[in-house]
Amino acid sequence: MPGDVLIRDVLELLIVIAVGGMVVSAIGRLRRREIEVYRCPACDRPTSRAYPRCKHCDTPLEG
Repeated sequence: MPGDVLIRDVLELLIVIAVGGMVVSAIGRLRRREIEVYRCPACDRPTSRAYPRCKHCDTPLEG
């Protein structure tokens, strides 16, 4: 049993390191302006392009 627990702990650690690396990478890309946040043309608040209307002001979105 101790070997199984060690393997599980190592795998969990690797997953945490991988997720942490993705978060750090995404934050770095946001800071360098490589990722542009879509903003509603009417209220200028960040919103999703997945929906036809802005969730803040209910304005129809382009595209």
